[in-house]
Amino acid sequence: MIEDGKLPKDFAKQFKNKEDFHTFFQDLYKQGIEQLLQGELDAHLGYEKHNIDGYNTGNSRNGSFSKNIKSETLGNMVLAIPRDRNGEFEPQVIGKGQSMSEKIEDAILGMYSRGMTRSDIVEQVKEVYGISVSESTISTISDRILADVDLWTKRALEPQYLIVWRE
Repeated sequence: MIEDGKLPKDFAKQFKNKEDFHTFFQDLYKQGIEQLLQGELDAHLGYEKHNIDGYNTGNSRNGSFSKNIKSETLGNMVLAIPRDRNGEFEPQVIGKGQSMSEKIEDAILGMYSRGMTRSDIVEQVKEVYGISVSESTISTISDRILADVDLWTKRALEPQYLIVWRE
């Protein structure tokens, strides 16, 4: 469990080599971006997925489409970008026509590693992206991400790990 913004003492034991470490952060980053996008769609529609407040509102979720993203440090990956039925949803995290994500990468990793408060995240998003978002939107997004982190920290561990760090 992540407490006070710090990783567990045995966090590094799960990685057997550099590739395991890289794959872990690539997966974490991908999940974080996809959760941010879902949070943006929640804020755009005004309700969370499966919430009855969304019934008969005139607009709803309409699945997702795949988008190839190029990350300078984590490589290429395919993200699921959500969409709405009316075609009005314009994601800010990964904008239309955008394929590079180094600014987003820095912000996501920063939010995870620092255990930032919602107001800090609002300022970080504004500073990095130039986008103004409300604390309630950040709350929705962070709740989704924290649920994923909590599941990850409660997973079964291997009986033994070997890791060597060299700088």
